Amino acid sequence: MSGSGGGASQVELIGPVAGAVMYSIAAGLVIAGPAIAVAGDSWWDGLCPGIVTFPIGIAIAVQTYEWRRNARRFRTAAVPATAEIIAVRIREGGENPDVAELKVRISGPGVDTFEADCEESAGVPYPKIGERRRAMVDPSDSTFAIGYDHLFGHE
Repeated sequence: MSGSGGGASQVELIGPVAGAVMYSIAAGLVIAGPAIAVAGDSWWDGLCPGIVTFPIGIAIAVQTYEWRRNARRFRTAAVPATAEIIAVRIREGGENPDVAELKVRISGPGVDTFEADCEESAGVPYPKIGERRRAMVDPSDSTFAIGYDHLFGHE
């Protein structure tokens, strides 16, 4: 969900181990078609699955790169802040986990207070109006991440 306050937006972050796992999955998907072609009787054996797996692998690699780039940027530039929930809407996931669509007010030292929309997995108990979450904000562009405790340095 994109932010609504002056370009503010939520970013997703993953650590180096998760990044390596995601890159491995992406590489496996990219080389699946050629690997099947080599193992099979003809190039056609690998072309059919490769048409599906190659673009998925590339998309996963690109998304992983973005997550890791944001994580590195937040490690160096982000400052601690507080996100106060001011509105909640639960989107039922059916077979997938429920998602809490939140409107939050983010404030903290060195951060101009702003409001933004964001999402988080909705575990039980569901988030409530007035609850606070720890957040990290890059003051240069008001991008923020909520709930990444490893970025706070004292965990």
